[in-house]
Amino acid sequence: MKKIVIISTDTPHHRYLINSLVEKSISLSACIFETKKLITKFPTKHSFEKDQALFEEGVFFSKLPNELSCNNVVTFDTVNSSNSQRYLNDLKPDLGIVFGTGKIDNNIIRIFKHGLINVHRGMIEKYRGLDSDLWAIYHDDYENIGVTIHMVDEGLDTGDIIYQETLTLHQELKTYKIRCYTTMIATNLVIKAINQYLSNNLITIKQEKIGRYYSYMPSIMKDLVNLKFNKFCERLS
Repeated sequence: MKKIVIISTDTPHHRYLINSLVEKSISLSACIFETKKLITKFPTKHSFEKDQALFEEGVFFSKLPNELSCNNVVTFDTVNSSNSQRYLNDLKPDLGIVFGTGKIDNNIIRIFKHGLINVHRGMIEKYRGLDSDLWAIYHDDYENIGVTIHMVDEGLDTGDIIYQETLTLHQELKTYKIRCYTTMIATNLVIKAINQYLSNNLITIKQEKIGRYYSYMPSIMKDLVNLKFNKFCERLS
């Protein structure tokens, strides 16, 4: 049996992906959670994130449990730590699924026999890094809000693409709902990718271009983005 490991942080939308995999009978050898919090030099929180959390709670766990379904959960300050490296060397994993962590060192990547697959909630060839959906809105690029599933390499979001899918916009969509829907898209694509991997039929393609890298969006810019996106969707027929 292939040893599949999740590398993530413990949040509701990450739990949704993990529990969805287990619900689809995908066996997980371990779930590794990073506990180190990134500290920014500027405020990044916004009021819509409270509505985001409530909306996700209602959608994600209406049919799935909120409690983690993975039987082997381990935590490390960072997956790049020496303790994590020793743990993974002993485990000898085949494939890793990465969702919402910092940059992973090459010595960790090499431990995975068949590499790592990353969940990027953005269209990677235009928006690498963080808050990709919000940066697309900032640039009035509403057609490039979506998800990319790609292989992890030594760069930041530069690996070969497995799947991409854009978010369908509609009149009732709000900024606080985006992460929920892109997480659901990502979950479906990860399930497809894992099933193809288990069937020895996983296909990847090189990125046509390397997108611009973005960091966290400051709170003051989220004010603008929130208003822009909600007004844009209200005008949709």
